[in-house]
Amino acid sequence: MKKTLIAVAAAAALTATSAFAEITFGAWLRVLASPVASTGEDIIAGVENSWGWGARTARININGTSEDGKAGFVMGVYNDFESGLGQGDDAYLWVKPVDMVKISVGKFDSPTNGLRGDFCYGSWNWLRPFNWVYDGEGLTFDGIWRSGLMVEADPMEGLHAFAVIPMSSSYASAEDVYKNIQAGFGYTIEGVGRFKAQYIGDYSQNQKKAAEGHANYIWANSTDDDGNPTFDATKSATPVWTAVDGTDAVAKNGDVKTTGQIGVAFDLTSVENLYVTVGARFGIADKDYAPNYLKMAFTAGASYQVSEQMKFSVDGGYLQYQDDCTVRNDEAVDNVFFVGAGIDYAIMDGLSLAADVRYMSNAKGVDTTDSDAVKDWKGYGKDNDEGAISFLIGVNKSVGSNGSIGIGFQGATNNCGLVTNDGSGIVGGKSYTWDKDSNKDNDNFVWAIPVSVSVWF
Repeated sequence: MKKTLIAVAAAAALTATSAFAEITFGAWLRVLASPVASTGEDIIAGVENSWGWGARTARININGTSEDGKAGFVMGVYNDFESGLGQGDDAYLWVKPVDMVKISVGKFDSPTNGLRGDFCYGSWNWLRPFNWVYDGEGLTFDGIWRSGLMVEADPMEGLHAFAVIPMSSSYASAEDVYKNIQAGFGYTIEGVGRFKAQYIGDYSQNQKKAAEGHANYIWANSTDDDGNPTFDATKSATPVWTAVDGTDAVAKNGDVKTTGQIGVAFDLTSVENLYVTVGARFGIADKDYAPNYLKMAFTAGASYQVSEQMKFSVDGGYLQYQDDCTVRNDEAVDNVFFVGAGIDYAIMDGLSLAADVRYMSNAKGVDTTDSDAVKDWKGYGKDNDEGAISFLIGVNKSVGSNGSIGIGFQGATNNCGLVTNDGSGIVGGKSYTWDKDSNKDNDNFVWAIPVSVSVWF
């Protein structure tokens, strides 16, 4: 009887809540198990997400919205089958004091405001080879990877503006906070496309840098002898974007600084069956701040729906650094380019094929093993001054209305591993996780036969 009363009370509470708000639940998952793969020297097997970081086999995304649409929250709970529960990409609450203004506080992921310049196809949905400078998420326009206060406004039809003030529960100098503000807008021209522009504050002085687009943070899962955040590929702890103390100086660079980055992009949608996106980025920094800091970058992607069954995609880009980056054999480069092309083909109802091939020069010039600015961060790219080619051919079959299963074959040259940006996945050489010293001179061909399993609700 007692259990019955509790159940009735819970049902009544849920009914009462639903009268005033809508709580929705959703999930999307994809893992790739490779029963057989090769580092170029050894035959191995394992399972990964497309993006690395282990394998996420369960998750739930929760969205709450008031009945009048004036308030709500967004959150997620992820479950890795080895490391257990973790937080989702987004965790924020929001209110709309007036219809055209939305104020949010919390943790934001890239597509939050709908402006990120995505262009994803081919191996992006399988084991990602990472022989690109800017990947499919944010190819032409960076999204948001910050926590704090975000203000969004839609003052007129077609115009969406935003500003993110990066804040945390550890209070910081207001001057430093506002030097790192991110602000921009997107304007949609009906029947033509959308223009976007933004400024990403990236102020630091004598600060160690991480990957382009996330320069105030470093993928960290450990600390060095001085207690500073660092990435250690031998550690099992899952890395996270960690703010680097601005006083952690790269001593030989002296009193130099970076200010931020400017980004512009345009998405063309006026031609039937054709989508084109182009973007440009410009870094504002002292030349000697860090040799691998962005100076300028140009990226583009285009897809054409040839028929109901077939779509072609192509993308590419060029990036120039502030100064020469030292790479293998002490050769120096100050630029890198990448290009890729792919096809999606519906063989029959419920059965589809995807294939792509990609190339990147200096794979990657951004990894400057001998540069003091990034020598402690081993997880990004390869210490290799030669180009790398990757390819994929895969077939997917739908399973009911909420799932799919597929099998493919992927390979990459010159030790360009698959999902190795974080120290996990398949990489040439004897080490199955990334280690710059044991792998930097390898030029192995790596390959895998991944089985893709996806579900969505």
